[in-house]
Amino acid sequence: MAVVDTLISAVTANPALTVILVTLLALVFGAYLFIRRIIVSAAEGYDQGRR
Repeated sequence: MAVVDTLISAVTANPALTVILVTLLALVFGAYLFIRRIIVSAAEGYDQGRR
């Protein structure tokens, strides 16, 4: 429980840092999904081209 208390106190002490970290995580996750979509679409296109 000490870890959770430390995390909560860090979030409340530095709200700007928390916003920056959440934004960075969202950008990384969004980039992952975007790149994954491109790769899956390219694979489907290659498969259709072979038929």
